[in-house]
Amino acid sequence: MAEIQTLRQVFLKDGMKFVNKLFEQFVVVSEKLNATRFCFERTENGLVFYKKDGKITSIDRTMSSLYESPIRYIESLPKEDLEKLPIGFRYGLRFFHDTKPANIVYDKLPLNGLVLTDIKSPKGKIIDDVSILNGISDLLRVEKPPIIWYGKLDQAQKTRLLEYLRTPEEELKKRFNTNSFTKYIISILNPEIKATALKDDIEKPVDSIIFKFMDEDGSEVTHAKVIDPVITQINRSNDEEREPQDLYGIILSDIVEYLKVTGLQKYGLKKTDEEDRYIELISQIFQQYIKKNGYKYEGIEVDPLSFATVPAFDMNTGLIDDKNVRELIKASTVNKHIFKILMSSFSKPKKKPSGTVTQMLIDDVQDIASKIKEKVGNVKVGESSSFPTFEDYYTKKIQEERKIKL
Repeated sequence: MAEIQTLRQVFLKDGMKFVNKLFEQFVVVSEKLNATRFCFERTENGLVFYKKDGKITSIDRTMSSLYESPIRYIESLPKEDLEKLPIGFRYGLRFFHDTKPANIVYDKLPLNGLVLTDIKSPKGKIIDDVSILNGISDLLRVEKPPIIWYGKLDQAQKTRLLEYLRTPEEELKKRFNTNSFTKYIISILNPEIKATALKDDIEKPVDSIIFKFMDEDGSEVTHAKVIDPVITQINRSNDEEREPQDLYGIILSDIVEYLKVTGLQKYGLKKTDEEDRYIELISQIFQQYIKKNGYKYEGIEVDPLSFATVPAFDMNTGLIDDKNVRELIKASTVNKHIFKILMSSFSKPKKKPSGTVTQMLIDDVQDIASKIKEKVGNVKVGESSSFPTFEDYYTKKIQEERKIKL
């Protein structure tokens, strides 16, 4: 889903006439929670789990323990309750590992760490009926959706929202440096609300408030959001701090040069599942790389801004069969991050250069990633992937010279 425009951007881009048309439509207004997106679906073959951008794979679960808690929770629900969920529907939730999952601090955790936010039918239709959403929340024993308003706006609500849209942005910044933006917006929509989803009172800031406008038959949907200008500045500052650090590019560059010399042919794979084969291959590469190049990183400290230090984001080594690899990962923080770089860089290569990650390095990574994909996709155990290297050439050359001498 593309980035949702703010209601102000819609107003400036499409004009008053369009906004007035939206304000005549049915609208669902909800609080966006600043936490991890997590989904699951019941299929004929069991439960399938998803993150924001796709299926949660064994590779994802190895790189981070983040999803283990919600996965285990959903799997632990009584079978008779899970069987009440229709097959093919996808249940979207927000998962909280603590009360500060990102930039917003919450006062409490949701029930079982999860909040139901949406349901999607097999045909892609989003279920907005509050009674259905609340019923599924009760069935799953999770927090209900943080819906602020549900219905059509009355004239007073329209007038005050338009007044907000007409107010210059600089004036809004000054105003909400001392006053609660959250309280202001929610009081327009639903003055009976005295607290937000996971905060004790209405004065405290939230991530943003999402408007979903729908025409009569639901065929045309427009999303827009309102966001506290102060929170916008905080998010912008935090994003700037998260720029990739030099160490990532340095390690990745060294790994690429190592693989360009040694290649992939010497690594034999025993697993049959593609994801398992990828973990098996990366584990072998990691072990050999550390054996030959580990000395380069002795005494190096990892910049905490470059890598997540929250326990929930720590690696999950349970899916790594090789005990030696697990011990190497445990031996040092640098080793752990080298393994993470190997796992992530070749499963989903970066597309844009930044910092020490140059376009040339990205091209090399994508080339190696395609060869790794070819190798792990080949389930004929023992068959080598075609990856001609200097080492292969040199070994073959020596063998041929010996034959000539004989």
